Amino acid sequence: MSLIGTSVLVNWGGVLEEKEIDYNQWHSMEHMPERISLPGFLRGFRAQGEPGTLVEDKYFMMYEAEKKEIFVSKNYLERLNNPTKWTKEILSSYISPSRTVCSVIASKSRGFSSFLATIRFLDPDIDNKFNVEKLKLSIPQIIKLVGITGMHVLLGDNTFGQMKTEEKKYRSSQGLDDQVVSQAIIIEGLNYSALRKAVESFVVENSINVKINIKINYYCCQHILTKQDVLGV
Repeated sequence: MSLIGTSVLVNWGGVLEEKEIDYNQWHSMEHMPERISLPGFLRGFRAQGEPGTLVEDKYFMMYEAEKKEIFVSKNYLERLNNPTKWTKEILSSYISPSRTVCSVIASKSRGFSSFLATIRFLDPDIDNKFNVEKLKLSIPQIIKLVGITGMHVLLGDNTFGQMKTEEKKYRSSQGLDDQVVSQAIIIEGLNYSALRKAVESFVVENSINVKINIKINYYCCQHILTKQDVLGV
């Protein structure tokens, strides 16, 4: 799916096993509708890691917005500082939360595919090593690969939208603060095999050492929610 808007809020993480069913219900039935109903929010997304994914990386969530200022807007901050009882309970069960506001540098897709890979660059100085303008040059080659339908390049901002809110306080209940990504790549495909080959091609082409400040995970989409879904327009 081609990303809509110019900015996204990307989240990775997991929840305590005993809260997992409740987490999925909460995220689909309360959290995403609450967020997407806000001005400037366009679409919400949640995906679950393939079998064998570490619990701390099990879920990938994303909110698309018209512009990144939406993620520090008065309406959004009001929600962040006034979480519901259900939100407090769920966020207190988060494991290894990762949350970053990113600019969409490039996004190309032929429709929507349920399977996706994410590549997280965690080094705060990564832009000096892997400039996003260079990374996006890989898109034409990657989307030509068999079974690949899309690729997106995101540039994180480790200073934007990192306010100390009530939600952040609950999200760190398990002892870890939000991890921030400096850049992220999302690749969509028809199956995990195609995605693994595409990720390998991308890593080799850009001489990326996956053992240093890089996280690669594979997911399957669970739920997408649009503004039209929430408002009935």
